[in-house]
Amino acid sequence: MKNVYLIQPNNLLSNEIFLPYAAGAIAAYAWQFEEIQREYALCDIFFMKEDIERVVERMDNPFFVGFSCYMWNVNYNLSLAQRIKEKYPQCIIALGGPQIPDDTEYMEQYPFIDLLMYGEGEITFYRLLQELAAEKNLSGIDNICFRQNDTLCKTPRTYNRDVSTFPSPYAAGVFDDIVNNPAYAHLAFSSVLETNRGCPYQCAYCYWAGTVKNFRQFTMEKVKADIDWIATHKITYILCADSNFGILPRDMEITEYIVAQKQKFGYPKKMETSSAKNKEETVFAINKKLQSGGLNCGISVAVQSMSPVVLKNIGRENISIDNFSQQLKKYRDVGMATYTDFILALPGETYESFMHGVFEAIEAGQHSSLNIHPCEVLPNTRLYSHEMREKFGILTVCSTLCQARSVYVEDNASGTRSEIIVATDTMSREDWVHALCFSIVLQVFHSFSLLRYIAFYLRKTEDFLYEDFYTALYERIRTNNAFIQKTMDKVFERIVLFSQGKSDFYYFNKTFSDSYLDFKEGLFLSFIQNKEQFFAEIKDYLAPFFTDREVFEDLFRYQYKKMKYPGCQPEELQFRYDWQSYFEGIIDKEHPVPQKKDIRVFAGACAEQTWREYTRNNIWYGKREQKMLRTFTRVQD
Repeated sequence: MKNVYLIQPNNLLSNEIFLPYAAGAIAAYAWQFEEIQREYALCDIFFMKEDIERVVERMDNPFFVGFSCYMWNVNYNLSLAQRIKEKYPQCIIALGGPQIPDDTEYMEQYPFIDLLMYGEGEITFYRLLQELAAEKNLSGIDNICFRQNDTLCKTPRTYNRDVSTFPSPYAAGVFDDIVNNPAYAHLAFSSVLETNRGCPYQCAYCYWAGTVKNFRQFTMEKVKADIDWIATHKITYILCADSNFGILPRDMEITEYIVAQKQKFGYPKKMETSSAKNKEETVFAINKKLQSGGLNCGISVAVQSMSPVVLKNIGRENISIDNFSQQLKKYRDVGMATYTDFILALPGETYESFMHGVFEAIEAGQHSSLNIHPCEVLPNTRLYSHEMREKFGILTVCSTLCQARSVYVEDNASGTRSEIIVATDTMSREDWVHALCFSIVLQVFHSFSLLRYIAFYLRKTEDFLYEDFYTALYERIRTNNAFIQKTMDKVFERIVLFSQGKSDFYYFNKTFSDSYLDFKEGLFLSFIQNKEQFFAEIKDYLAPFFTDREVFEDLFRYQYKKMKYPGCQPEELQFRYDWQSYFEGIIDKEHPVPQKKDIRVFAGACAEQTWREYTRNNIWYGKREQKMLRTFTRVQD
C-alpha cells in the first residue's frame, strides 16, 4: 500500500477552525473506487498549522502528499512541502487550490514541487493516483503541470461539466476521525456546504468569475447527506460556498431542510451565504426562513462600489440606489441585520468617488454594518492579469496575511503573503491611506454607534448631510493633536507604513484578544476602553454643530450612556427629551424635532466583565446586532 497524506491547514479563529472540505472532497471521490482502495492508504489529513517538524515526524514513508492552497496557508504549505522533500526525496509533492496560478510559475520557482493541479481537483486527483499506481506517463491527465526529463509539461486546461457523481466527504466518513479525536475536543468545528458550482457573473476581483459559468448542481441526496452529517455531529457553523445562493428554485428546499435539521438536532447554529443577485424576493424569503430558525448571521446587501465607471471596469452591475434602500428597509422591518461591503481601490475609483459612494449607502439606510475591504489581488482573477495591472496602473504591496480573529503569531515566517492594491492611476497612495483611515473612523463612529445618535439628529432634524458632518468632524479632529488624534495615529501608523512596504497589515492588542483584530475593531475598543477621555474631548468638537445647547447636552448624555463597556452596571436614567421615541423609527419615519418631555429609562448592564469577553461577544459576534449598545427600557410613571 502506498501512503497518501493531504494537507489543508486552516487558520485557528479563536477556538474555531474549518474542517478541510476541499481535501475531503477529493479524497471522497478517489476512495470510492476499489482500485484506489487496493493501492493506497489515506493516512491523514492535516488541517491545522502545526509545527512543521512535528508534522513530518508523524508521516510514515509518504508516497504522495497533496496540498490544498489558499491565501491563508500557501506559504506554510511551501515550507512544509520543502521539508517533506528533504526527508523523503522520492515522495511526490503536488499543489492545487485557488492560490495556484494557472501557469508554471510555482514549478519554476520551487524545485521541490513535482506536480501542480489546476482548478477543481476531484477527477484530476483520482486520475493522478490511477496513473501513478501503474507508473504510466501523466501526459494524458488534463489540468496538471509536471516535470519530465527536466522539462515542464503543462497539459490542456479543461473544466468539469458534471458534478453529480461527486460523493459527500461528510457522509463518506472522511472527517469522522477528526471530529471524534479527543485531541481536538477543545476545538469548535465549522463546515463548508456546496450545493452547486459555477457563477454567471464576471467580477474582475473574484475567483468565481474564472470558473464554469453555468451552474452545476450536486444531487439533493449529497446535499442532504452533508447537512445530516453536520447536524448529527454538532457542527456549529455552515459557510455556504455557493456563489449565488437563492438563484436556483431548489435553494428554498435546501434552506427548509437545514432549518428542520436544526430543530431536530439543535445544530447547526448559524449559516452564512453569498446571496444571489437580482433575486430579491427569493433571497428575502430564504433569509426570513433562516431567521425564523435562528440560523441567520446577517444578510449581505453588497455593492463593492457605487461608481458607474468602476462597475464597468470590473464587470459588475449593481442594483439602483432606490432598490438598495428598499432592500435595507425590508430587512429592517422584520428585524434582520444587514451588512454592506465596499472594496477600496478598484480600477477607476478615486478618493472622492469612493467616499461619496460610502456616504450614499449611509444615506440610503445602511447604518449598522459597513465593511470596507482593501482590494486583494487573487490568482486566477482578471485583476491578477498583467493586462489589467498595466491598463489601470495598479500598484500592490504584500503583507503577511493576518486574518481577523486568527490567533496572533509573533514569528509568522510561514504566513501567506496577501497582495493588496495601494494605488491605481486614479487613486494615489496618499489618497488610498486617507480613504482607508477616514472610512475606518466612519465605521467606528457610525456603524459601531459611537456617535451615530448625534449624526441621526443632525441629519433628520437639522438636515445636515452625513458626509458633511463626518467630514467636518474628521478634519477638526485631525487638526488637534489630542487624545483622539493620538489614538487614531497609533492604529493608523501601521497602515501608513504598510502602504510604503515597511510593515504588515494588521492590528493587535493583547488586552482585547490573543487574535488579530480589524482596524475598525481595534480603534473602537481603544476609544471605549478610554471612554471618559474620548467623550470629554469629542464633546468640544461636536458642540459647534448645535445651536440649542440644552438639546445638545441632553442628546450627548444619551449617546454617552448608550455605549456598553465591560462591567457596566444597570441604572435608571432621566432625560429632558424623549429620545427613546425619537430614535425608535428615525430611519424610516419623519421626526422633525424631539419632544421635550422628562423621560426615565432603565439602562441594561453588560454581562461581560473583561475586555476579551467583550471583544468576543459584542464585537466579533455581536456587531451586526449592535451588541455594543446598552438596552434602554422606558420606566412607566
